[in-house]
Amino acid sequence: PCSCKLDTAPKITMYLPDAMFTGMSLYYSYETCGSKDYFTEKFNTDACVNQDSKDQCLSLKKKGGLNKCAWTGKKCLGWELVEHPLCERFMQTVHNRASTPHFALAALAIMLGLSRA
Repeated sequence: PCSCKLDTAPKITMYLPDAMFTGMSLYYSYETCGSKDYFTEKFNTDACVNQDSKDQCLSLKKKGGLNKCAWTGKKCLGWELVEHPLCERFMQTVHNRASTPHFALAALAIMLGLSRA
């Protein structure tokens, strides 16, 4: 989710809420496919983006008590989008190596823990 450059933040899936990949929850985004999200507001009421206050945001937990969401100071997003170190390292890699032909492989290697930024 941290490599998406979307106007609308991706959301943590409700169908596989405990699923993880490289230490991050699985996310979905209608905008990625050029569609408007008519689903989340009505059917995924526990989505981080549907929480209107810091208290509501931080009260949502994953299995095992881990935070599902994080408060940005203005809105609630999936925890990984705000706090996960892989997102920060991945974004640094994209910015630092975007002009090199192998930047995608380098970013993938960092996400998989095979290299350092």
